[in-house]
Amino acid sequence: MKKFSFNNQAGFSLIELTIALIIISILIGVALQQMTSVMDDGRQIKTEREMEILANSIVGNPDLTGNSGRTDFGYVGDVGSFPPNISALYTNPGGYASWDGPYIPVGFVQDSTGLKTDEWGAAYNYSGGVTISSTGSGTTISKQIARAASDYLLNTVYGDIKDNSNFPPGNTYQDSVDIVITIPNGAGGSQTKLYHPDSVGNFTLDSLPVGRHPLRIIYTPNVDTIFRYLTVYPRHKDSKSFRFFGSYFSGGGGGGGGGGCDSSGVLILRPNGSGSITSLSTAGCGSNWQCVSEVTSDENATRLERASNSYATDVYAMEDIPFTDCDILRVTVSYRARKEKNTGAAMPVIYVAGVEYQGTESSLTNSYSNYSYQWNSNPNSGSAWTWSDIVNLEAGLALKGQNASFPAYVTQVWLEIEY
Repeated sequence: MKKFSFNNQAGFSLIELTIALIIISILIGVALQQMTSVMDDGRQIKTEREMEILANSIVGNPDLTGNSGRTDFGYVGDVGSFPPNISALYTNPGGYASWDGPYIPVGFVQDSTGLKTDEWGAAYNYSGGVTISSTGSGTTISKQIARAASDYLLNTVYGDIKDNSNFPPGNTYQDSVDIVITIPNGAGGSQTKLYHPDSVGNFTLDSLPVGRHPLRIIYTPNVDTIFRYLTVYPRHKDSKSFRFFGSYFSGGGGGGGGGGCDSSGVLILRPNGSGSITSLSTAGCGSNWQCVSEVTSDENATRLERASNSYATDVYAMEDIPFTDCDILRVTVSYRARKEKNTGAAMPVIYVAGVEYQGTESSLTNSYSNYSYQWNSNPNSGSAWTWSDIVNLEAGLALKGQNASFPAYVTQVWLEIEY
């Protein structure tokens, strides 16, 4: 019988096995290092994106604009100061009346860990000021919110005021013109600053925070008021011109007549305070009127809800109006609303002399749409509208949905006065 021998069979020596293991270990080490680097790169990108979101929440997103320009100025635009910490972006830091958060966009993680920490789990460094930083990677990643705090808190607007005949107030009437702007005071409230023009009508509004601030220019003998929302941008040094309806300053006159109605148009007023009826539920905002007061609709970010198939009503105090000699042609209440599923309806409402008047009911769709109803005369008196009527009325809507699972929503309400 033939015998086989295994003595000459090829195999790996101990040295060869050791070398192979060393090579494999090196390759695994390189691969792990590359994977760690890729993971760190991803974490850094996500962290930088989060810091960008936080920065926009603090000072606003400049890409959000409407017909009147930029509409978003974040926490600083509402409060007039930088937040003391990140928590103030989603929780009112002290019962601030001017706080209109949360300022974090819908969909951003708002739990106490995800909001405050970077992708390595380390807390973001922010305690007010213009810089947010992350140190979780072992090195510092910084986001500069602004060049300086003064860029967002101390801005200047120049202006001039003349009458309808293009005459300045002169030395005689400059003290009869009050220029009043209301701005956030930095501590959750507001402050009103009063100015007067010089003899040629020029004036300077100084130390203004960014945002949209109500401005009134009043010829006090006639209580003729120009009302505007003044948009203030970072590092703002702009110039505005204003004209009264009446010819008050020409020929040494003034204090006499209103000069007649020299223009026509549509004046839009938005909610600026709580009204006599508050029945709807809030989502994403503080007071009910704040949910529906924005110039450019934020849709579901701030809205009011009705989770029942019976009507509930909200009405709101509206912005001040300029007193003019123009006749009011009609008043329209408009709103932007939608339903969640099968059933939803709404009716515009005005509240005059303690009485609620409802417009025509509209069935809502599943997407936000605009609805309105027009009153050609004051329903309380049956007479033509007067500017005194507008000063005293409140506007809003009655809203109903289907049930708790399928509410109806409203995201904007405004009043249109055609004159």
